[in-house]
Amino acid sequence: MRIGQGFDVHAFGPGKHVVLGGVTIAHSRGLVAHSDGDVVIHALCDAILGALALGDIGRHFPPSDDRWKNVSSRHFLLHCAGLMIENGWSLANVDVTVVCEYPKVGPHADAMRENLAADLGCAKSEVNVKATTTEKLGFCGRGEGIAAMAVVLLQRRRAPRAETPTNPDLDALVARLDLDEAR
Repeated sequence: MRIGQGFDVHAFGPGKHVVLGGVTIAHSRGLVAHSDGDVVIHALCDAILGALALGDIGRHFPPSDDRWKNVSSRHFLLHCAGLMIENGWSLANVDVTVVCEYPKVGPHADAMRENLAADLGCAKSEVNVKATTTEKLGFCGRGEGIAAMAVVLLQRRRAPRAETPTNPDLDALVARLDLDEAR
């Protein structure tokens, strides 16, 4: 088994919504980011990549690369899920904590869990999303931005990718990851 942890933060800026866990949530401000600024998925990608010892999200999707400008972070998560499968691992569980005063995450947590489970190819019962505030302390407490932390536990798949002639899970993820058609 392997464990990984991830963290991400984005500042508020102009806009009328934020994207968290692949869910678009109406808000008085947006997030300043190269992609869609989804701190939930960015933290989760870093947790998966860390558990796989494959670096971080910035190494795989550098913000200096215009290919990733305004791209849905769900494409990043699909890539990380594919790497997980390709390297012979499967998800045991994931736990995400969103840190912000607003928007309120609770009403959207179930939809986030559904999105994350779908992209990771796992049961919704293996994905947890919760939120907390900082009691008005720090940049999150002052309403300057949003942060997220994620922890994943990976377990070995029954047969590593190299020993599996065909892998329908990976094939489905790779087919969904066609970034050229995603724009």
